[in-house]
Amino acid sequence: MKLYILALAIFALLLPLDNASGQSFHRKDIEKRTGFAVRKAYATSVRIWGFDTINKVQASSQFSGVVVSAEGHIFTVAHAVVPGKIYKVFFTDGREYLAAGLGRIGFVDKQNMPDIGMLKIMDKGIWPFAEIGWSSALKVNEPCVSISYPETLDQRLPTVRFGRIAKTMNDWGFIESTCKMEPGDSGGPLYDDMGRVIALHSRIDKSEDINLEVPVDLYRKYWTALQKAEDYKALPGQLDEIKTDPLAGKIKTIAGLEDLNGNFRNYDARYRDKTVWVKSSVKGAEQLAAGTLFVPDDSMVKGLNKKGVYVISKNSLVGDNALVGLYNGDLMRSKLIARDKENDLVLLELADAHITAGGIKLKPLSDTASVKFEDIGKFLITPLAGKRSKVGVVSSRNFGLPRKFSIGYFGAGANFQNEQIILTRIAPGSPAEDGKLELGDQIVGINGVLISRPEQYGNELMKYSAGDSITIEGIRKGEKYSLMVGIRPRPAMTDHPAENFDGGKSVVLDGFKRVFAHDAAIRPEECGGPVFDAEGRFYGINIARFSRTSTLVMPESVIYDFIYRSW
Repeated sequence: MKLYILALAIFALLLPLDNASGQSFHRKDIEKRTGFAVRKAYATSVRIWGFDTINKVQASSQFSGVVVSAEGHIFTVAHAVVPGKIYKVFFTDGREYLAAGLGRIGFVDKQNMPDIGMLKIMDKGIWPFAEIGWSSALKVNEPCVSISYPETLDQRLPTVRFGRIAKTMNDWGFIESTCKMEPGDSGGPLYDDMGRVIALHSRIDKSEDINLEVPVDLYRKYWTALQKAEDYKALPGQLDEIKTDPLAGKIKTIAGLEDLNGNFRNYDARYRDKTVWVKSSVKGAEQLAAGTLFVPDDSMVKGLNKKGVYVISKNSLVGDNALVGLYNGDLMRSKLIARDKENDLVLLELADAHITAGGIKLKPLSDTASVKFEDIGKFLITPLAGKRSKVGVVSSRNFGLPRKFSIGYFGAGANFQNEQIILTRIAPGSPAEDGKLELGDQIVGINGVLISRPEQYGNELMKYSAGDSITIEGIRKGEKYSLMVGIRPRPAMTDHPAENFDGGKSVVLDGFKRVFAHDAAIRPEECGGPVFDAEGRFYGINIARFSRTSTLVMPESVIYDFIYRSW
């Protein structure tokens, strides 16, 4: 504990004395401060869900929180907790503990506002905990960092998002930040660049830059009242002293954060000859995708004798006979070399082999490196041919993502009756209905694969993505039939803003063995292009816009492996 306090004191002394307002955009300084905040706060952000202690199973949706005392007090939000209920808490080091719901201040007639909740770990111990800041000292354009757990990503470790304070208090009493959040992040912490908790995630607006946060001073104000396992019907009368922020004079604001992409415009020219647009026809419709130029280096791979220029892109967005648009406006024919459906990669060779381009030089596979913890919070740059580069930060290390949301929508449920697969539910307007399937049909095959057991029906349908066509073999009133059905994207589950952001999600967005996330707002058709850090290191290519908070990157090692295997 003494070492922890000493480290904080040393850091405070190292902060510049003249950084209270209007500072210029200095990329390295921002990365250094963001990295400090991530390293200091990462272990204090926890994943939480309700827990049935009798059946030993999850009993609520996932949400987030932050440990704020060595005794195990956890700040979260009212709309996620119930006083007296039991919750399971997951730490970043893999430890799991039970916690009890304490006080909750959130009123139904006011949409759960002010949305304050607290838990406490039931086990004895000394827990990693975050320093509590002061929301009253916040300033517009102050950098901030989110570390929490998006539910759809469903990862053991949190993801990091970078942003700024857009409003210190809005009409609803919330702080507004540009750190993107989505369901599962509720209750997660927002930190300043000194690694102090300044707010808790509450809700979002449709715009990705409007994220509403509960001011941490409310937790200071009601600290004593929140120790009781009570669902308050009115604001508690017992108040604690909030005090003032002793480091308020050291808070740094950076006007340049209002246009983060604009502050990296000098990188547009640096990377423009490494990114292209790929134009092709996919299932009868014109499709654009970004692409990444590669140039083989014979001296680096023994026995490799390749010339010319190659393009790698997102397989599901690239049809045959693709045209490739270079940064200088030239449009080149391409030759299909290979496809990797599992990783959604495609390799093309530019047919005009005499052209020269400053593509990425291939490296031996042994020289590639994984994303390290120290990389989290670093700026990543996505150059786009003919457009301004987009900038985000590294949100995670590498992880696997099972195929779930990429599975196409068929829209027919079946039961096992009399040892037959019988359709018992057909959703209105679904591909199954459009394909003329009917209730009571017996399904005996899908694309020539015999179906006789319940698990075979589901497993076979899971192989297909939106845009695929499948042949259903069935029996209706004793007559055999064969019907063609076009699989479509799954409809949005709700009208929640997290499902309706600008550009939307990629159709093929999971099923990857190895990816990592960043928080730039990449549109689906911008996937396939390269991602670099500010020092010029190639990290991989954007492979999918997964959600409101996460764009997924296929790391360089997977890409190099695919290219070498294809040759």
